[in-house]
Amino acid sequence: MICSLFFSLLTLGLSPAQAANPAEAKTIGRIVRERPELSNFLQLLEKSDIGSLLSENTSIRYTIFAPTDLAFSKLPEGAFETLLDPRNDDRLEEVFKFHVLSRSEPPFALEKYSLLRTLTGQFLKLDYTNCSLGKARFLPETIQCSNGIIYLIDGVLSPTTDDLFQFLQKDGRFTIFTKAITASRQGKLFQNMHGLYTTFAPTDEAFSKLPEGVLDSLFKPENDERLEDIIKHHITSGIFALGKVPGYTSLGVSEVTPTSAFGQQLNYKHSGGQHRVDGSLILEQDIPGANGVIHVIDELMLPVEMSLLEQLRSQPRFSTLVCLLEDTGLDLPVGSSSSFTIFAPTNDAWKKEPYKTLLNKRNSDNREALFGILARHVITGKHVTENGRVFAKLRTIHGAPIYLTRKGEDRRISGVPILDTDQEAFNGLINAIASVIPDQMELPEGDIATVDAIEYLQATFEEATTLYANAQYEACWRYYIYRGNEFLSKYRLFLDNGTRRTFENAIRDDQTVYQFAAKAWSVRNAFRDVLRKLEQKEDRIIDSYLMQVPDRARFGR
Repeated sequence: MICSLFFSLLTLGLSPAQAANPAEAKTIGRIVRERPELSNFLQLLEKSDIGSLLSENTSIRYTIFAPTDLAFSKLPEGAFETLLDPRNDDRLEEVFKFHVLSRSEPPFALEKYSLLRTLTGQFLKLDYTNCSLGKARFLPETIQCSNGIIYLIDGVLSPTTDDLFQFLQKDGRFTIFTKAITASRQGKLFQNMHGLYTTFAPTDEAFSKLPEGVLDSLFKPENDERLEDIIKHHITSGIFALGKVPGYTSLGVSEVTPTSAFGQQLNYKHSGGQHRVDGSLILEQDIPGANGVIHVIDELMLPVEMSLLEQLRSQPRFSTLVCLLEDTGLDLPVGSSSSFTIFAPTNDAWKKEPYKTLLNKRNSDNREALFGILARHVITGKHVTENGRVFAKLRTIHGAPIYLTRKGEDRRISGVPILDTDQEAFNGLINAIASVIPDQMELPEGDIATVDAIEYLQATFEEATTLYANAQYEACWRYYIYRGNEFLSKYRLFLDNGTRRTFENAIRDDQTVYQFAAKAWSVRNAFRDVLRKLEQKEDRIIDSYLMQVPDRARFGR
């Protein structure tokens, strides 16, 4: 129990007990000095410019991956001595810091991560469950220190100097892709060491799936611009890992949709255990390079050239919708350069009543009714569905609210199942849906009372308390996030700007990987603060009313 408490305090960044004399604290540096199997690593530590911090500073937490002497013995002959040569101090610093993280990461956190960014700024591949760290493996012992944690490993980690382009060239699976990068004159984009990038790299086999003659045509001078567009669509600025990386946002997180260097979205989907980007299957993920990460994909990702209307026309399942858009004149804006998001009912959806009868009697007299039905399926601007907010209130082109919800792999728009999400056109997104969206008029927002918002929060507390009491901490946290987004969609007018911003920050999905109990409690407190403000507001409204009706009984309030 004491050991568990000690470890918990360390992971929270607290000292289990403030040592009377900091010089006696069991710091990383002092622990390394006491371990005879870490004598070689100690020599690197003592020469590093952060060696004194690791030995003396107890106010900062670190994670150290420490190779044993046996690990150093596996290096080529003379490599260790060369590293200790004063002329190679810069290289020694780089190698040492590649074994250091600027925070303390407990084992149950490492289980959740796929990459770590070390003090060198470079990324390190991690699979803690299988004891893998780069090309090394974790040894069984983990050492707790007063200023962090030490993991023993069986190999010396070497930071890569290969940028994304160099890595792809050396790998051997991407000869056509690297040839295309060179031919499109985009090499500098993949070699830029002043930023971090994510590359979706199609293998040679992926290129072989193109129709006959297409690949050869891409390298012809007249198709230079097309080739350039394609290459740019396979790289995006920033780190978008498939797994979790502390300090960075992963693919699939709410409201995270990377945009390629070409300028179009890279739409990520996870379904049936498969991960896809723009329809291409990710074969291998989170491969670190000196200036970013690489995901290996099985197909070429082509930038979209068709408009929304052209996309709809190209798919027989939307033929009824296309006819209706043309009949009502909505085909003109949908085919323009303006951006829209369309929730597109398939042909089967229109065979249901009352729409079937309406379509069978289609004429100039009911065109207005058809326009009203279609208008509630079209949203101005791009609104990502697959990885959008867990609950979002959208406005149709005629101002009606519709509600987008996301739970697990289930996506719905005002209760209607979404069959296929985020199909891209150059001027927007298409979502195939199973039914026509019902026309449910809401009360005007001015008719919603403060007490409605109060009752909503109270109902949220009741359900969340049950989840928390049953130790379903992650489910509790995610429930608060969902209900918080729904609350803001419906009742944000009751909050002042400061309260709303604080509440929005509290319900943001920040990719928590552990300590869900604390996260759930923190969000619960944000809900509590909002509830208290609304209750005070309601009390003031009632007090004002009682002042106007002095004879009304006050007892029991």
